[in-house]
Amino acid sequence: MGILSKSVLAALAGLFVVSFAPVASAQVDAARNAIIHKCIVAAQKEWPNVTPDQERMRTDAYLACMQKEGQRP
Repeated sequence: MGILSKSVLAALAGLFVVSFAPVASAQVDAARNAIIHKCIVAAQKEWPNVTPDQERMRTDAYLACMQKEGQRP
């Protein structure tokens, strides 16, 4: 196999991989967005009517939920 053939083969393989990246990224984004929404709702449910002094409690509940789900807050 010549150098040109190897280069063309490598370029085609790269294009193949890159062509699937947006689909995988969109699926990950959708799953992450669902977890974010779930954690926001859970934190608001746990701390419904917070005062400015209690806002940290709601934030902590959100962070705990995200960590439990294996996500970066």
